[in-house]
Amino acid sequence: MNKYHAKKTWSNLCNMMFDSKGECKRGEELVLLERGAVISNLEYQVKFLLCKKPRITVSIDFKYTENGVVIYEDHKGILTRDSRTKYAWLKEQTGINIILHRQ
Repeated sequence: MNKYHAKKTWSNLCNMMFDSKGECKRGEELVLLERGAVISNLEYQVKFLLCKKPRITVSIDFKYTENGVVIYEDHKGILTRDSRTKYAWLKEQTGINIILHRQ
């Protein structure tokens, strides 16, 4: 358990461990949408390098394509100042907007 009381959760459907129950649920929804051909190219834990020195990275929970558009989603129980800063930094560098899911 981490400091925000999230429980790591295994998904048999996705065959992987997620950092929280909410993230696991969303991951399973997305894998079913991919199997139903509603979305494609589903990826988990997509990493971006924001700064080389000091090394600062951000990891986005899900990336997929829907109707020809690449979508990035992150699942957060608690939205911290650090995560808000990294989202803004990522948008400034790449133009990527993050869809945020909260518990």
